[in-house]
Amino acid sequence: ARAAIEPRIAVHRALGYPVFDCAAAADPEGTRRTLGPWLQGRTTLLLGQSGMGKSTLVNCLVPDAQLRTQAISQALASGRHTTTFTRLFPLPGEGGGCIIDSPGFQNFGLDHLSHSQRVHAMPEFRPLLGHCRFHNCTHDEEPGCAIRAAVEQGEIDSLRYRLFVRLQLEEQAQARRMPGRG
Repeated sequence: ARAAIEPRIAVHRALGYPVFDCAAAADPEGTRRTLGPWLQGRTTLLLGQSGMGKSTLVNCLVPDAQLRTQAISQALASGRHTTTFTRLFPLPGEGGGCIIDSPGFQNFGLDHLSHSQRVHAMPEFRPLLGHCRFHNCTHDEEPGCAIRAAVEQGEIDSLRYRLFVRLQLEEQAQARRMPGRG
């Protein structure tokens, strides 16, 4: 399984994103050693789909998180295994910091972002902006698109480019469903 995701991890590392190799359930002490120093002094929000292990990570990093979560769940008469509300936990240690456990989601919409904001959110696109044939290039079908050319030449990861195009299509579909937007 690790070999299958290694190319995706390498792409994100090459873009300058910090990537941490840890397993909260299998190696909690190693996870604390790996993530602890990076999380200190920060407030970190965990986002992800349901069942991805956000609460497992919180329980690993915050020793009494599970006890506090169970007490809240009992008071609200809600389930104990699925996060149903957002909770902030102070991290142990002298450096301070907090971790926020959020409910999982099925979809994470970015339709509130403009086309320009989505383009600028892709760091590998930024050096090429302004180099397309058309100033209003959507980086999808237009001839002379510098970003598409970089994808075709292997300079931009094709999966990330397809993600960008998919986000654009979702935004266009949302705009059609909600006239007056976009």
